[in-house]
Amino acid sequence: MANRGYRLSDQAVRDLEGIATYLGERSVDAADAVIDELTRTFKTLLGNPEVGTKLDEVRSDLRVFVPSHPAASYLVFFYGSDDGVLISDVVHAARDWIGMLKRGER
Repeated sequence: MANRGYRLSDQAVRDLEGIATYLGERSVDAADAVIDELTRTFKTLLGNPEVGTKLDEVRSDLRVFVPSHPAASYLVFFYGSDDGVLISDVVHAARDWIGMLKRGER
C-alpha cells in the first residue's frame, strides 16, 4: 500500500519561503504562527481531500481552501489524489488569484 502524504509543488515551496521572509521581517513569532497553521492545514487537507471549493472552471480538479487564523489571509490551492494531496500554491487572498491562474502565472 502506498504512503499517503502531502507534497508541495516547487511553486508552493517558493510561496512559503516568501511568506516566511515577508512576515519574518516584521515578526518572527507571526511568521512561525502562520507557517505552523499552514502546515496544519496541509495535514487537514490530506485527511479530507474533498474539502474546499472546486475550481474546475479555472483548472480541472483544482480546489482552494482557506486556513484558520492566523493564516486566514492566505488561500491554499491543492489537488487530491489516491496517494495524497499536492499543494500547488499558497497565495494571499488579496491578490488577483483567479487572474493569475487563468493567465497561467501559477
